[in-house]
Amino acid sequence: MKYFAIPLTALLAVSAAPTAQTAESDFTFEQRIAAAEAVTSELFDELSGRLNSALSEGDHSAAIRVCRDEAPAIKTRLSLEHGWHISRVGTRVRNPLLGTPDPWERSVLDDFERRIGTGEPITDLTHAEVVEAGEKRYFRYMRGIGVQSNCLACHGAREQMDAPVRRILEERYPHDRAFGYEVGELRGAFTVIQPMPEAERE
Repeated sequence: MKYFAIPLTALLAVSAAPTAQTAESDFTFEQRIAAAEAVTSELFDELSGRLNSALSEGDHSAAIRVCRDEAPAIKTRLSLEHGWHISRVGTRVRNPLLGTPDPWERSVLDDFERRIGTGEPITDLTHAEVVEAGEKRYFRYMRGIGVQSNCLACHGAREQMDAPVRRILEERYPHDRAFGYEVGELRGAFTVIQPMPEAERE
C-alpha cells in the first residue's frame, strides 16, 4: 500500500539531517527494524530517566519542562545523529504543533488500539513499513507507548491532578487534550522516518 501524506516538516527534517547512515543501500528490512528499535529504546530510556528524576523529587513542574523542552531536544539530537526523523506522536495531544500524528501514523495507532483489544500487550506493539511519497521511499516504524502510573500526574483525570500542575497545563496548553488517561491505555507511539537510498529502488 502506498501512502503520500508524510508531513512536509518531517520530510525537511530527514532531508536536512546527515545521510552517512542512510546512504547504505545494503540494509535489510530486518536490520532497519532493529536499528529503529534501538534508537526508540534510547529515546525512551533517556526521556524516562529525566522524567523519573523530576518526579522522584515531587517536582511536577520540572516534569512538565522535561516534556516541553528536553524531549524535543533529545529527539532532535537523535535525528541528527542518525539522519532520520525520530519523534513521538500521541493518541491525544497536548500541543497541537507537536505530536499530532499524520494520516499514516493515525492509521497505525488505530491498529495498535485494535491489537490491544485482542489482548496484545502494549510492549509488543510495533509496526514497520516502506511507504512512498512522490518519487521517494521511506522506511517508517512505530512503537507503542503505554500509560504508566507516573504518567497520571500530568495525563490523568484533570480533577485528580494537583492544583499547581493543572494550573500550569491550563496556562501553557490551552488546546490540551492529553489528559483523562488510565494506566495501561495507549498513550501514543515513537515514530521513525528513514529515507531510503535511490539504489534500493532498483
